[in-house]
Amino acid sequence: MSIVARVIRQFGTVGAMVSLERAVVLPSTPTIGTRIDLRAEGVEAPVAVVGMTLLTESDRPSFLQPSIEVFLAWEPLAAAELARARGWRDVEQR
Repeated sequence: MSIVARVIRQFGTVGAMVSLERAVVLPSTPTIGTRIDLRAEGVEAPVAVVGMTLLTESDRPSFLQPSIEVFLAWEPLAAAELARARGWRDVEQR
């Protein structure tokens, strides 16, 4: 069973940072420290943080839809423009 996760890439140097996101289909929920093969998305990086939140989709309390966020390890700021060119977009504040 695969999942759709919100994958967040973080780019930075001293005094500057950028976070980019993309919805990605993963084969399963990753654990911290594993490497996700996202070469088709332009990156292969270790997972830094995995967050899972169950969101109510209807009035019925028993019907929940999972929301997965995966944060990858920090990358050099110079790589952010290449990621944007490959379709990664700035993180939306929720």
